[in-house]
Amino acid sequence: MSFYKLIIKHNVKRKKLVLIILFILLSIAFIGKSSKALESEIIYLQTDKELYYTDESIQLEVSWMLDYLEQENASFQIRFFDTLDNLIWNSSEYREKGTFEQNWTIKIEYLNLNFTNFSNTIYIKACVFNEGNEEYMTPIVLATKFITINKRNICCELSNFTDKLTLGKNLSLNARFYSEDTNLSLSGKDIIVTIISDHSKIYEHNYTLNSYGLISLNLSSMEDMVLGINYLVFNISNTFIYNRSLFSFEILVEKTHVYVDIIKYREKIGWSENLNIELFFYYLDDVVAPLINQTIKILIYDNSTMNHQIFLNTDSFGILKINLSTSFYEINYNNNKFYMDLIFNGSTFLKDKRVVLNFEILTSKLPTNYPFISLIIIISLIILSLLGLISYIYQYVKKKPKFKKISEISFKF
Repeated sequence: MSFYKLIIKHNVKRKKLVLIILFILLSIAFIGKSSKALESEIIYLQTDKELYYTDESIQLEVSWMLDYLEQENASFQIRFFDTLDNLIWNSSEYREKGTFEQNWTIKIEYLNLNFTNFSNTIYIKACVFNEGNEEYMTPIVLATKFITINKRNICCELSNFTDKLTLGKNLSLNARFYSEDTNLSLSGKDIIVTIISDHSKIYEHNYTLNSYGLISLNLSSMEDMVLGINYLVFNISNTFIYNRSLFSFEILVEKTHVYVDIIKYREKIGWSENLNIELFFYYLDDVVAPLINQTIKILIYDNSTMNHQIFLNTDSFGILKINLSTSFYEINYNNNKFYMDLIFNGSTFLKDKRVVLNFEILTSKLPTNYPFISLIIIISLIILSLLGLISYIYQYVKKKPKFKKISEISFKF
């Protein structure tokens, strides 16, 4: 009886061993089937370049291999993501088994791009999905390639532009706008033109670029600008293709310069000598234009102290004539130097002008009682002259030989 029990016990162990072996074999087979349930591979993923502009298209070429069991529901797809991992484009799903090649032409203008920093990086991902297996619900990324998409920059070119403008003149110029990368002219774009001075907007007008990317401006220095520094600003609003662009050009509006030529002037003079000065005041308006009938203020300084002020006008030829005696004003002749400050205070269109003339007196001035002393000197000179004349006559008469009268002459024979 014990022998049969031993045999039964041995058979039970064998059955357990067989069951364990069968379980292991079935597990290996299942794992093998699972590992062969989905096979995928990316052969190549390439674009025609890595840097694009928004008015271009992306040429994409992809080759892949896909294999899976019948009960699986796998697919292959290309997806585009931005830097925030937002899906902005995807291809169709490809479920066919085998090795395939596919080309796409994607227009960038159809992508939902957000240009926060004037450019955008796009991630191109080759993905595999398996909807029949929960483990593959999250896509498998076989390969990733990134490209950069930029907006185009705009250039501005001015012709007949000057950064200095005389008050009263007009500025006529042309502004051309074109792409920095292609040099192609912009056309049909709206341009806002403003002129700003001291943070105040003086001029604003909307323009539309013609087919050559040009606009023409005729700006008045009197109506559209102010005296001083003005900023001419061109503003092109943001578009999908072009970056928002601001172009600023500085224009200095100033009055016409006045010039002075010295015709007659002597720096060194005698104390009693008259000042004879002639100056030519003029400005340039394409030709030399005299400063006609304009008031010139004349200040005379002695040792930095102003002691005389007069006003004279230029004549019809722009000539200012000054004829003054140095004895006319109080000058400290001990310094032997003084200077004259001639000032033109300008006008609506003409700038101020100042000319300084220095003088040096060659001889010292006599005392203030000079007339009396002069009279004494003159009288003394006259008296001395008379005395000299009398003395001369006396000496002459004294030395003159004496002649006898005829009646006193006797002849001896």
